[in-house]
Parts: sequence; structure tokens; C-alpha cells
Amino acid sequence: MNTLTRPIDSSSLLLFRLVTGILIAQELINGLFLGKFHEYTAPIFNFSYLFFEWVRPWPYGGMVAHYTVTILAALAVAFNFKYRLSSILLFAGYTSLFLMEQTEYINHAYLYSLISFWLMVLPLNQKRSHFPAWMLYMILFHMGLAYFYGGIAKINSDWIAGRPMNLFLEHRKDHFFGFLYQAKWASYFFSYGGILFDLLIVPMMIIKKTRLLGFMLSLCFHLSNVVMFGLATFPWFSLLLTSLFFDPSWPRKIPLFSRYLVSKTEPPKGTKPSPLLLSLLGLYIIIHLSLPLRHWLYPGVTSWTEEGHMFSWRMMLRHKRGTLSYFVQNKTTKEIIPINPLEFITQRQYGDIIGKPDLMLQFAHFLRDHYGKLWSSEVSVFASSRVSLNGRPKKEMIKPGTDLAREERSLLKYEWILPLAETQSANYSGTSF
Repeated sequence: MNTLTRPIDSSSLLLFRLVTGILIAQELINGLFLGKFHEYTAPIFNFSYLFFEWVRPWPYGGMVAHYTVTILAALAVAFNFKYRLSSILLFAGYTSLFLMEQTEYINHAYLYSLISFWLMVLPLNQKRSHFPAWMLYMILFHMGLAYFYGGIAKINSDWIAGRPMNLFLEHRKDHFFGFLYQAKWASYFFSYGGILFDLLIVPMMIIKKTRLLGFMLSLCFHLSNVVMFGLATFPWFSLLLTSLFFDPSWPRKIPLFSRYLVSKTEPPKGTKPSPLLLSLLGLYIIIHLSLPLRHWLYPGVTSWTEEGHMFSWRMMLRHKRGTLSYFVQNKTTKEIIPINPLEFITQRQYGDIIGKPDLMLQFAHFLRDHYGKLWSSEVSVFASSRVSLNGRPKKEMIKPGTDLAREERSLLKYEWILPLAETQSANYSGTSF
């Protein structure tokens, strides 16, 4: 109790509020002008998360307004303007954008949703010199989750064999550092380096003697990701979270920022948190510790079936390429026609649903409803998807003869997914796709 309630300098959490608001605003501005916005407005069909099918994109003008309000809310949170209203708008706006299009899922977007929730809950608008330590710990908890589970997930046969890192590096052979990425040792260096960094960075930042070294390694790691992948805001956000492990008063040394801080005073005595607060924090922690473990409830290779993959911090573990074909049958006339998915979804959506059973099933349901209404008849929807996982030879993913129009979305195992044959390919370089 003393550890949770001990007063800490407020400057770290206030810096966190400022930089996080700016970075989320930048993330949204990037999406508005660099393509993600198009994925909400261009397709006829948008993919949704199970139980959140009711969260749909607005028409074009509504999406522009949605982005604009959420960007302004993020900036208002950063600069503490109408904080309570702004933080609610930010959480609602960003999280609904996240839920509107499942093919846009990426781990750092999920993390930003969680962080925007805490920006809404915590009283980071209050001008005071100290906050209870648990507020900082809850932010650092999310960093620990991402790194720890990300590192554990990488301990698998493919990653240890340098896959799919070899494929990611192969695609960057024309990069300025392409000569380095194509070296025989490169895929192993980045793969093993990723495991070690993910598993060791949080302990290194917790231990005072290794904290500075850990931060320098974090700086090198995230800057190398910027160079290699061109990631937008996430590396800088990760560095911000890493800096929160230092003494909470360190931001007072930033000249411009320190002007807006309340003068450091004698810390107040810690107050015992209420049983309700402790219960809610405990429940929140248990849920987020459990979610990344749910893939153990499903048989088969998670990177193949995708069951339990999302919301589990399983980062960069699979590289899928292949084909996906749909056929719709009019059950009255028995006529079967092939479907061109690009008539209804974007090229990027089509590329993303290949190898992802829940997304393939969603699109099959859309085709069922669309052609059932068009033909005024019940229809069957069949699909074939040959997929290569991490350089393996392509393999059929959907059980032949399965009428996807009759299959329901569920948290249970999809019986129509064919298992991955664990026969080793002679060529994992990715050149045989």
C-alpha cells in the first residue's frame, strides 16, 4: 500500500500527457493525409471486430469531422485545455476509429486506445506537485505488457530460425542499408536481438544500475526501427514510456517545460486507496495479463489460424502471402459465379484478409447478404485461399466444400480452417512465392 500510494513528482506524468497528446494527434494527421483515411471511406464494405459490428465508419464528411475533432481533442489534452471533455472526446474518437476497420489493426494503435483511456481516467489536468505512484505504475504496466509478451511470443521455432525477419529484410534490399540487411547473419542478429531487447529492457529500466544503459539500448533499438521500417510515432512514444522509469522529477530539468510546472513542495502524506479502487485496478491488471494467453485455448499454430493473435502483443511473427478466391452460388438456379473482391474492398484490405480466417469469413457474410438481396434468393459462398506462412510452400487454408455463408463468427475454434502441415520447405528465402 505504501508503494502504491507514495507521492511522486508530478512532472513525469505531466510530460507524458503533453507528449502523448501531440503524438496521437500526429498519428491521426498522418492517417488523414497519408492513406489510412481512404480505407474508411473508399470501400463498400468495412471489416469489424466481433461484438463491435455496430461501430461503422461515417460517410465521407462525417469521417473528416471525426478525424478533425479527435485531432483537436488530442492537442487539447496535450496542452490541458478543457481537459475532462477533451480526454473523453479523445478516448471515444480514437477508440471508435480503431474499431471501425479491423484490417487497420496494429499493436501500437491498440496501445494508444488503452493509453487514451488512462488519459481520460487520471486527473492529469490538476496543477499539483505530486501524484500517487500507482498512476505512473499503470502507465508503465502497459509498456511491460507489450515488451514481455512480445518477447515471449518470439520464442518459437520460426523466429529462432530467423523467420520471418529474413523476409522483412529481403523486401528492404533496395534500402540505403540494403547491403547490411542482406548479410547472411542479419536475420539472426535482428531476430535474437529482438527477443533479448523485449525480455530485458523493462528489468534493465527497473534496476537503477542498468537504467542508463537500458535507455541507450532502447534509443538504438527504436532509431533502428525508424530507419528500417519508417515507423511514424510509435518509436518516439516507446522512448517516452522508457524515460518514465527515471526519477519522476527529471522533466523539471527541461527549461521550457519546467516553467509550466507547479513549484516542488513538501510531498503530501500517502492516503490509503479505497477498496473499490484497488479492486478495479486488480481486475484491469488480471484482464490484461490474461488476454495474451488465450491463444493457448486454441489448437494449432496461432500464426496460421490467427485465433488468439490480436490484443496479445504478438508482433512481427508472421509473413503471409497467397491467393484468395470467392464463388457465390444461387441456391435457386444453382448458378455459380466467381467474385472479384476489389469491386467491394480496397487493394490494401484484400491483401490484409489473405490468411486471416475471421476476415475471410466476414467478407463471405457480406457477399451472402449482398447477392442474397440482389438475387432475392438464398446463396452459398465458397472460398479458396492458398497461403504461404513465413516462406513455406503455399497451402490451402479453407476446408473444401465449406459454405462460409452458413458458418458463424465466434470466439470458438473455426473447424473449417485446415491445419498447417509442418513440413519444412527447402527454401525460406521468400523468393518462391
